[in-house]
Parts: sequence; C-alpha cells; structure tokens
Amino acid sequence: MKKAFTAGLLSAFIAPGSGHFYLKHKRSALVFFVLAVLSLGLLLQQVIQVAQLISLDIQTGVLPLDIGVISAEVTKQTTTTIHDGADKLMYGFLLCWLLALLDSVRLGLKQDKQDAATAN
Repeated sequence: MKKAFTAGLLSAFIAPGSGHFYLKHKRSALVFFVLAVLSLGLLLQQVIQVAQLISLDIQTGVLPLDIGVISAEVTKQTTTTIHDGADKLMYGFLLCWLLALLDSVRLGLKQDKQDAATAN
C-alpha cells in the first residue's frame, strides 16, 4: 500500500500525473499533466483578458478610480466570462486532477499487490 499512498499524495498535492511518473507510467503522466496545464492555461488566458479590459477602461477614464465601481465591473466581466466557457475549463481541470489521482492510486495498489506476491 506504500506505492499507492505515495502516488496518491503526489497526484493530489503536486500535479496531475506526478503519481504516474513516480510509478514509472511516464506516458500517462505526460497525458494528465499536459491536459491539466492546457486547461489551466486557457482559463488563465480568459482571466488575463478580463483584467486587461478592465485596466484599459480605467486608463481611458471609462471606469472611475472607485473601488466599488471597479469591483462591480470585475464581477460583471467575470460572470460573463464564466458563462462563455471558463466554467467548463475549470471543471475539466478538476476532472483531470481527480482522474489522475484515482488512476495513480489504482496503479499503485496494483504494483503493491505485485510486490507482495513476489516477496512471498
């Protein structure tokens, strides 16, 4: 159970795919890591676009330097962005992370059983 526990901790707290890398399943590790990085990168790109729009509005004087007005605009822009697909990217990232965690624990348990069988 040692490998399963370690692989699960790595996948849960380091990055999706790190548990697979520990278990020497490098292709699976690469797939999970790339999927997670892509979804996180696309999500970050949308957040940066919202921040750039708001900062441009502040610079051009469309938005006053009032924290209440800026906060309302951030909420409005963020809500619009989430309805445009950011929520799907976030759920995709979380799903990728959860699948990587569960699969690394499954593979770790399999390797632990094999190690126990060869030890006996």
